[in-house]
Amino acid sequence: MLTFTLNKRHIYLLLILLLATSCRCGNNHHTVSSPKIPTEMLCSGDLVFRLGRSLESRVIASDGKYSHIGIIIRKDSSTLVAHIEPSPNGSERTKYESLEDFFHSEVASAGAVMRINELDSTQRDKISAYLLSCADITFDHDYILSDSTKMYCTELVYRAYKCAGLDITHGIRHKLPLAQEPVVLPSDIFQQNEFEAIWSY
Repeated sequence: MLTFTLNKRHIYLLLILLLATSCRCGNNHHTVSSPKIPTEMLCSGDLVFRLGRSLESRVIASDGKYSHIGIIIRKDSSTLVAHIEPSPNGSERTKYESLEDFFHSEVASAGAVMRINELDSTQRDKISAYLLSCADITFDHDYILSDSTKMYCTELVYRAYKCAGLDITHGIRHKLPLAQEPVVLPSDIFQQNEFEAIWSY
């Protein structure tokens, strides 16, 4: 019977091998650029949620399922997501990007689309018009809900729906340690009963 004596050098090499293997396994989720999304099912005003891959995203989603939120805009033949988020490259204005970019595997590990079926066409048009008017709004790092000159992601969604006469937060707010005012989180909207799940992954 063969026997092996593991010295410190052997243990060190074994640890390196295990770490390298775990890193390769952990990166498998980046082999798929984005999930297949049935855009023909979507309407202006639909809400899109995603769980980000950053540590900050995990903290935000700690009491819910998702860390970021946006709204669908159907314009001509295009289906876009209007949303706002902090950005390392300095461009922090409201974004209008494709579903593929919003749910790209580099920024999202899970996602969903939700809908309030009671929305009529006039309300959907008001939501879209409001979102398109927010092109120059920048991200609010202070998370001040009472100031609409800058916004964070859930605030943009909240105000768009308020423009259509709906408060989809039902007054739910959270006090966070670094925020100057109580804030609205994506989970506060996702957990509302009036929303129907359209798609998720």
